[in-house]
Amino acid sequence: MPFATVDDVAARIGRPIADDEKTRVEAFIEDASAFVTDYCTGRWDRTSPPATFKAIVSTEVIRWMSVAPGVVLERTGELETQFGQTASAQGLSREAKQALSKYRRKVGSFAVRRCNEEFPCTTSTTG
Repeated sequence: MPFATVDDVAARIGRPIADDEKTRVEAFIEDASAFVTDYCTGRWDRTSPPATFKAIVSTEVIRWMSVAPGVVLERTGELETQFGQTASAQGLSREAKQALSKYRRKVGSFAVRRCNEEFPCTTSTTG
C-alpha cells in the first residue's frame, strides 16, 4: 500500500508533476513505501498508517528525483561531478530513519540467573 500519491509529491515540490514524470514518481512512491514498511517493524495500524509516513515517502521521492542516473557524487562548489557504473540513491535517508525510529520494534536484554547455593535468591523491597 503506497503511503503517498503523485499529488502529495507535487504539493511538496511546489509544481505539478509532468506527464512524462508520473510513471517514475509512482514507482518511487511504491519503492519508498516498501522501504518504510520494511524499516518500521514495530506496531502501527496497517489500515491507517501514521501521517508521518506520507511526509517521509514524499520527501524521499523528491530526494530520489533530484539524483541524475549514474551520478555518484555531485558538488556545487568548484562544480565537481563523478559518474559511476552504479549509483543508487534509493534507500531511506538518515533523517527518514530517525523520524521513523519510534515505529520500530525496540530490542533490549536482561540478565537471567538461576538461584542456587552459590548465588542465593534475594528479594529486596523498597519503601
